[in-house]
Amino acid sequence: MKKMILAAGLLIFVAACNEKGASGSEATIAVEIEFTKQGELEFLDGEGQILKKIDIEIADTPNKRARGLMDRSSMDQDKGMLFIFEDNEIQKHTFYMKDTRIPLDIMYFGKDSVLINIARNAQPGAESELSGGTVAAAKEDSKFVVEINGGLADQWGIKEGETKINWIRD
Repeated sequence: MKKMILAAGLLIFVAACNEKGASGSEATIAVEIEFTKQGELEFLDGEGQILKKIDIEIADTPNKRARGLMDRSSMDQDKGMLFIFEDNEIQKHTFYMKDTRIPLDIMYFGKDSVLINIARNAQPGAESELSGGTVAAAKEDSKFVVEINGGLADQWGIKEGETKINWIRD
C-alpha cells in the first residue's frame, strides 16, 4: 500500500512539473545579466576629439559574441559592448536580436577603427522574413562592432565614414 501511495504521489508530481500555464504556454525563467565593466571606449570625431567615452564589456570569443547583450532589461547610457573579431573573421557581419530586450544602435567599424555604418535603433526581437531577428549588416567588412542604447549614436554626433573608436581593457 505504501508503494502505491508513493508511486501515485510521484506521478502527480511529474504531471505537475509538466503542466502548462493557464495561457497554454510553457513557463519560462527570466534571466537577467548584469553589466560587467571590462574596459573603456572613446568615440572620436574626424579631428580625433572625444565625442563620448563609455564603459564597455568586451565580446571577443564566439560564445561571448553569440550572447552579446541578450537577457538585459536595461543598460545605462554610458555603457556598451565592443565585439572584436579576429583578422580571419573580418566580414560583413550581421547581428541577431531575437532574445535582446533593449533597442540598440549597432555600429560596424573597419580594421582601421573607422565607422562603416550604423543599424540605428534596432528593436528587441526584431523579426525579418528570412532570419527571424537579423538586423542590417555592415556595408563593408568589419572587424569591430559596438552596441549602445538605441538613438544615442545620433545624440552623440557619431557619423559614418568619420567617427573612429579607441579603447582600452581594464
